[in-house]
Amino acid sequence: MKHRELVHREYQYQESEDSYEIGCQWIEQNDLAKAEQFLKRAIDLNENFIYAYITLAEVYGKLKRWHDAIHLLSKASALDPDFDRLHFLMSFYANEAGDFVSALRHIARAIQLNPDPSYLALQEEVRGAVGRREGTGYYHS
Repeated sequence: MKHRELVHREYQYQESEDSYEIGCQWIEQNDLAKAEQFLKRAIDLNENFIYAYITLAEVYGKLKRWHDAIHLLSKASALDPDFDRLHFLMSFYANEAGDFVSALRHIARAIQLNPDPSYLALQEEVRGAVGRREGTGYYHS
């Protein structure tokens, strides 16, 4: 890669981080539309910025745009398929959307990668929701 291209890429990554930080500030001020704008810009400038995807998904979650959050995290997961937190978050948002099949699939993958107690707790919560929906009280997979 030429020096000029390296300098340009470094500038883009710095601008991406700046956009991310501004987006986080807008979240703190509860201006989710502006947060979304800056977080999208961060991703556009650096498509490998996983935490920008996670934070933008959080914005979508606050807006109850569950499917947008899942879709975005799915893109991030394609970049890093073994990042357990992405699967946990996809499960969380799928559960919120009432898509329990997807929620169980994603949480199983998260647990496979890292049996974190919070992941196990979400798995139990989703199983309980499936059981309540089916009238059995609990879902056994």
